[in-house]
Amino acid sequence: MGVTRLERKGRKNKTVAKVRVATIKRLKTKVTVESPNKEVSGVIVGDVSDVISNIAKAKKKEAVASEEN
Repeated sequence: MGVTRLERKGRKNKTVAKVRVATIKRLKTKVTVESPNKEVSGVIVGDVSDVISNIAKAKKKEAVASEEN
């Protein structure tokens, strides 16, 4: 009986450790977004998701323009 409990405890400890490591990694990641208004203010104006989508659109337009030339 004791062996089964220890095996269960070992599995639980592994799972808890994996979750803990994943949480630490998730919290330590830092997303940096370059501000499109850097010359003006140095501060991101607007919602971050809007800024990211605008940057992606601008890159797509540049890629299309470079392919046309």
